[in-house]
Amino acid sequence: MKYRVRHLTRYRYPAPVHGSLNELHLKPRPAPLQRLHHYRLEVEPRPRYLAEHVDAFGNPACVLNIDQVHREWNVSTVFEVTRHAAEAELAFEPPLSLPAARARLRQEVGTAALDARGYTQASPLLPIEPDLPRRLSLCTDPDQGIEAVARQVSRFIHREFAYRPGQTEVSTPLSRVIESRMGVCQDFAHLAIACSRALGIPARYVSGYLETRPPEGAERLVGADATHAWFAVYDPAQGWLEFDPTNDAVPDQRYITLAWGRDYSDVAPVRGVVRGGGQDHDLQVSVDVEPLGNG
Repeated sequence: MKYRVRHLTRYRYPAPVHGSLNELHLKPRPAPLQRLHHYRLEVEPRPRYLAEHVDAFGNPACVLNIDQVHREWNVSTVFEVTRHAAEAELAFEPPLSLPAARARLRQEVGTAALDARGYTQASPLLPIEPDLPRRLSLCTDPDQGIEAVARQVSRFIHREFAYRPGQTEVSTPLSRVIESRMGVCQDFAHLAIACSRALGIPARYVSGYLETRPPEGAERLVGADATHAWFAVYDPAQGWLEFDPTNDAVPDQRYITLAWGRDYSDVAPVRGVVRGGGQDHDLQVSVDVEPLGNG
């Protein structure tokens, strides 16, 4: 399926901003199942400096500096991308049990395994909490494989936690999400990652978009009309496997990947610092994912 994606972020400040420095993760990363056709980035006021780079996780990113005085700045992107459906594969061997998968991961020295091991460690927003599954009353069978365990974690979060926009924000700690049993896709992805790492499973945060208008007769997925988030786990026998706990779904051709990292802090769509601007700011984000037909 081919899509046209439009993303607008607008910041307004109560007092003049005398300068800002920002990093953007708004350009889709290269991925096996998606192909970027073209991409346009516009920033207003015009930045004095703008440079693209690839970050430590392989994501396209850019840094920009606005040095003129302003009370509002906008960043918009428009791109077209083709997202392919994953082809079903026959299993040639039974899945590794969780202990066997962990042992194999420790022993392997290939690039993929070495990279995956980095996702078993604590990250800026997610400390390692070995007893987290027990505190949540999330019981897993050690004889199951990583795919089955991750699916169980995703289903548990979808069933036990309520999707409530506006109840949490980027700075909300995971402990408060657990206590309130509510949050948004970012919180649920973080919780799934924390549970997976507590079980010794490499897990990463994936940022992206969902199709805004579902096909006729299909249910609209939660998280459309904004950036979405889900998680992926690494199985030494299968590679990276993605799951969406917000919708209890396995991401398919309706999901467009922007970036991935250890947690949200690695892949925030827009983040930065300003000089001036007052005590607070108003933020507006709009996203439209328009299907264009088969690509």
